[in-house]
Formats: sequence, structure tokens, C-alpha cells
Amino acid sequence: MRNILPAVFLVLFALTAATASGASAGAPAKAPQPVRVVTAERENVPVTYTVPGSVISDGRIEVSSRLVGFIEQLDVREGEHVARGDLLVRIDPTDIEEAIRQAGAGVRAAKDDLRDSELDVEKYEGLARKGAVATETLRKAQVRVDVAKATLDQARSALAAAEAQKTYASITSPVDGVVVSVAKRSGEMATAGATILTVESRDVLLFRAYISESRLAAIDPGLTVAVRIDSLNDAVFEGHVRGVVPSGDDVTRRYEINIVLPKNPRLVPGMFGRAEIVLGDREVTAIPRTALVRRGGLDGVFVLDGTIARFRWLRTGRDFGNSIEVVSGLSDGEEILATANDSVRDGSVVVRMGNAQ
Repeated sequence: MRNILPAVFLVLFALTAATASGASAGAPAKAPQPVRVVTAERENVPVTYTVPGSVISDGRIEVSSRLVGFIEQLDVREGEHVARGDLLVRIDPTDIEEAIRQAGAGVRAAKDDLRDSELDVEKYEGLARKGAVATETLRKAQVRVDVAKATLDQARSALAAAEAQKTYASITSPVDGVVVSVAKRSGEMATAGATILTVESRDVLLFRAYISESRLAAIDPGLTVAVRIDSLNDAVFEGHVRGVVPSGDDVTRRYEINIVLPKNPRLVPGMFGRAEIVLGDREVTAIPRTALVRRGGLDGVFVLDGTIARFRWLRTGRDFGNSIEVVSGLSDGEEILATANDSVRDGSVVVRMGNAQ
């Protein structure tokens, strides 16, 4: 009995192995997956210096009054569009009109005094020829005429100044733009030089940023710069450098740079963005974006090893739109899958369909 049991187990094991071998041999082999292949190559890419900044108006005007007086009319509000020449503020002109009346009265009095002085001169000239009056009397009359003329000139200047003040009582918009802030209201007192409201022109918009001291030499006036605006879904606008303010901050060592933006109704002062300044180019290894695959939370590609696709993790760098820089993990000339679907796994058998363009 002891000799029979080992023999039975050997027979059963042989039958099981034969069955498994037959099942494996009978299973159809998995067909190779057709794939497109690209070669990792070196290519020149731009070297950019990115700095944050904001869109500003090149025509921000603080509207103030040259007069002191009550604001009689101020009907504009924040956000309202105004055109050049539109009335913004009217100052109560009562005091100015009174000054004009007084100056006008001074002119009339000076004219009367001049006329009277000239008559005296005519009279004394006739009497002086006859010897009826002294020459000194005639001289004094002539001096009085000169003084009257000077007084009349002063009175006329005072009248012109008073009339000019009246033109300052009505303040109009100096530009086509938008009212961005209103500091006063109708009925309040306007003082000379104090801001009443602020108007921003949209004719010229700038992108203001600050660059480091080390990058200052690379910035030339007229340099073309791409400006990417965050709130417009990273829309890119092409501008050019108008200039660098040649005075940096003592602490940060950064310098203000102004970039003229193109006219576009989507651009509004206050928008945040980033200026991408091209400093040159360099050669990097790059692969198509479509070749990148994420496995285990990391990026990689399927490298072609003969007819076997091997997954390899990569360290990637900058994004160039349709291609991505490879920092490490891939050598120049290696072939990779141009596009990998979910059915491709590490060790999958593939067959090339041709190089992707």
C-alpha cells in the first residue's frame, strides 16, 4: 500500500501538468498592437524670463479745480464713459461773476480818468503857447495821462483774468475714457488742486512689471514681448517695450518696465498677467505632448525595445505648447510611442505603423 500511493500522486501530477500545458498551447496568442513611433530629438527652444505685472492706463488723469467754490453740478459716476469735451464738473460762478463786474467797473473808471487827463493836456497846451500857464503845469498834466494809461492797462488785465477764471468754473473731460473714481459730490466745496474725480483713457494701455537688475542689460526699447493675461484664459497679447525707468528700488534692486499693449476691447486696466521676455534660445530634448503618459502619479513614456513597449518615468521641464522638454530619463535618438492608449501596458507587444510626423 505504501508503494502504491507515491505512484498515484506522480500520475496525477503528470496528468495535471499535461492538461495545463495543452490548455496554454491551445490559447490564441495576443495580437501585437499597432502604434506610431517618434524619435526623441534635440531642438532649439526660446529662453524666456517671466515677470508678473498689471495692465495700467497711460492716460490716468486726476481732475481738479483751479477755483475755490461749491460744486454746482457733478452728474458723472464711476464706470461711466465720457468723451473729450464732455462736461464733468461745474463750480458755482457767483464769486467769479462779481469779480468780473468789479473789474469791468475798474476799466470804465480808468477810461474816464484817461479821457479827462487827455482833455487837460489839450487845454494846457493851448494856454502854454499863449503863456497863460506855466510849462510845469502842462508837464504834470502829461504825466497824469501816462499814469491813467497804465491804470487802464492794469484794469483791463484784471478784467481778462476775472473772465478767464469763469472758464475754469466748467471742467470738461480732456480725453475719451472712463470715470474710475469720484471723490466729491454736488454741493460739496471744491478747493484748488484737490482731486474731484479720476478719468482713465483707454487709448494707450501699458503692462507694468518689474525686472531684476541682472536682466536689465537684456531689455531694449522696442523689444517684442508676449503678455499673458490670467483672467482672459491665458490669452496672449503681443506688445513692445516702451522703456525701462532708469531708477531701481534700493531694497529689491528691481526696475520698472513698461510694455505698450495692442488696442483690444478685452484689455482693462487692473488685469493681472505675466510678461514673457525672450532672452535667447537653447537646445533641449523634447517630445510630443501626446506621447506623455501618467502612471502612478508620475509622467513617463513608452520606450520601444524592439517590439516591446517599456514604460519609463521622466523628469520634464518647460511646456512649449505641442511639445515638452525632457530633463532626464530619455536619451536623444530613442524611439517612443507617439500616442499610447489605455490598452498599452509595460511589456505590451507592439508593431509600428510608421514614424509620426
